[in-house]
Amino acid sequence: MKRRDEDSLIRTLTRDWPTAGLATGVGHDCAVIHAAPRGTLPVLKIDAVVEGIHFTPSAPAQAIGHKAIARVLSDFAAAAATPKAALIAIGLPPDFSENRLRQIYRGLETTAAAHRVALAGGELTRSPAFWMAVSGYGHVRPRHETRRSGAHSGDLIVITGQLGATQTVHHLTFVPRLAEGQWLGAHRIATSMMDLSDGLGRDLPRLAAASGLSFAIHPENLPCRRGATASQAINDGEDYELLFTIRPTAWNRLSRNWPFATPITVIGAMRPAGEPPSTGGIPFRGFDHFHP
Repeated sequence: MKRRDEDSLIRTLTRDWPTAGLATGVGHDCAVIHAAPRGTLPVLKIDAVVEGIHFTPSAPAQAIGHKAIARVLSDFAAAAATPKAALIAIGLPPDFSENRLRQIYRGLETTAAAHRVALAGGELTRSPAFWMAVSGYGHVRPRHETRRSGAHSGDLIVITGQLGATQTVHHLTFVPRLAEGQWLGAHRIATSMMDLSDGLGRDLPRLAAASGLSFAIHPENLPCRRGATASQAINDGEDYELLFTIRPTAWNRLSRNWPFATPITVIGAMRPAGEPPSTGGIPFRGFDHFHP
């Protein structure tokens, strides 16, 4: 990236940021946001993407910006929460293209605006490798909040959308299931919920452990993306779909009243903690940053 005054660069990059709902935003030491509505709880989340780990150097620039913030929005969806504002921190190598950086910011801005999220500020710094960290702020009504830890033995395991073959385009273009997660929370149908960022093979065991349970899935029921095997649907990671559990008696009501085009599929059921997980013989691995 060519040498340029930092303040000038920040003004150029942030001039089109959506700021609705902020009392004070970019250009000050701190962003000041309006208090969460009465009767809600504040919700916080931070997530990061690193070049060479979460995307390749040749990935489309706007898609990188989209992915960086959409990952945070996916976690808000899993909590049935409403995101309101985000802070963006970016590490830049000395030779990083300013035009590419502008396009990354365009991806951030477009996705933030689509979900009515204000971009409140952030940080630019030198770094040996390119990375981005996004911190999100929002709120949720206590009765709507949905956690990983609420499942019961016998609950059905349900997922939105399709799984597997995510490294083609999906991991850069996915749509966070915010409306779906908020609807599930508002209707108090899901007993537990999380998003599938590291793959069903890692995230379902996390949900089961948080709920003190085991699980059984039926691989033949997995809604695989075109070209994906059941093993890939379980272990590829970066699906960014919702994984949730419901009481068996709630399925008919859910399937009858589900207002979204996003499909939902029952893939198994929760089991008592003493039973070993049943996976139809498919190893559960998923993605782990610290293991090959």
